[in-house]
Amino acid sequence: MAFRYNLQSVLHLRQGLERQEEQRLLACALVVARIHTEIEHLDEHHLAQRRTAMEELKSGSCGSVVQFLAVCEKAYMDARARLLRDLNDAEQKRLVQMQIYKEARRGREVLDGLRERQKAAYDLEITRRDQQQADEAHLLRGFFEARDQELTEKSF
Repeated sequence: MAFRYNLQSVLHLRQGLERQEEQRLLACALVVARIHTEIEHLDEHHLAQRRTAMEELKSGSCGSVVQFLAVCEKAYMDARARLLRDLNDAEQKRLVQMQIYKEARRGREVLDGLRERQKAAYDLEITRRDQQQADEAHLLRGFFEARDQELTEKSF
């Protein structure tokens, strides 16, 4: 008789829920990483733009470059502030999803642990039963050998 776990369907459901929450967590982490990349690109673009403007100022350009630089700086600061807010929101969602995933994993681990304990108890019972059968077979063999020997001695 093979081991049969009564809660296998519940365990299977918990495994599916854990995978689903893990996928959601990965999606949240991807959003966080994407926003980090956007901030890096924005910073790099801003730095390159400032270098270009500084070169123009060194070459003797007029106030329009300074005005353009101020407008670009304002746009950069606004865009960066928006991205930092988005990053904060995404990070909060990721942390919430991390907790949800951890709870789903714990739920699955509880059922997994219960299954392992039941399997160990089942294996122990099978081992005991096999040993009992081997012991009984040994005793019976000894009994029949002694009886056969006794019958052999009586016939002579």
